[in-house]
Amino acid sequence: MTTQSPPYKILLALTLFVTCTFPGLVIAAELRVQITNLTQGMAFMPRLLVAHTDRIDLFEAGSPATTPLTWMAEAGVVRRNQNATAATADATFEDYLEDNDRADQNRWTVIGELLAPATAAAEHTFDTGEFTHLSIVAMLIPTNDAFTGLDSWRIPTTPGTYVLYLNAYDAGTEANDEINSLRTDVTRPAGAALGDYGVPGVAGADNPHAANLGTGGTGVAIQVQGGTLTNNPNDREGSVHVHRGVVGDTNPNGGISELDSSVHRWLNPVARITVIVPEG
Repeated sequence: MTTQSPPYKILLALTLFVTCTFPGLVIAAELRVQITNLTQGMAFMPRLLVAHTDRIDLFEAGSPATTPLTWMAEAGVVRRNQNATAATADATFEDYLEDNDRADQNRWTVIGELLAPATAAAEHTFDTGEFTHLSIVAMLIPTNDAFTGLDSWRIPTTPGTYVLYLNAYDAGTEANDEINSLRTDVTRPAGAALGDYGVPGVAGADNPHAANLGTGGTGVAIQVQGGTLTNNPNDREGSVHVHRGVVGDTNPNGGISELDSSVHRWLNPVARITVIVPEG
């Protein structure tokens, strides 16, 4: 009896063959990129696509999150004008990518529209120029600091369709309390990443796809004590890692979480990326 490898393994093997056989060959390409949200209850926003040299690195699993990654994963901020604090902190991905030492090392685009659960985004044409690598990051809503991403993928030089499956990552910068950030009966102490625990927490009413949020949760990674979230730095994991998924519960008026485990919980992978490399 013979067995067949899953399609994504075949594509990965083909990609490795191409990049190893022709390491110096680079082509200008307007890639056609489609991102599919594979989750049942998580939305993606924003989506940042970057074509770059091997000197650019948006994130690195096993290493502490950079400040730009922290802002993206916790607040969905990638551009200076999205948040006044981020603008003055000179700490967004826009700042990072337009830094004088990197200005000629990349080109990038932001897709700001929310990508609903179980939805494929419209195909996006992305001119990568002469750059050799592709990276993608997108915040998961509603979560504390979860994101999905593609880290420095070598752009194939052979025309064709390439399919990649992406995990969700935890930025490691904020405790996964799973408490609605709009709650007014909970005090979040200062001193955590970006100022407070739970910012932006599980997003709010302005996100139509963050439905089924409960109330009265006591917190998952940290606990509410006397109306105040405990401030334990050890609840922030410290490094980027594959996300364990939300815990959630089925109690809409209490429990430990304000996420509905029957709606918001996920298993990896959470996204499918389809990249079409056109004929030269």
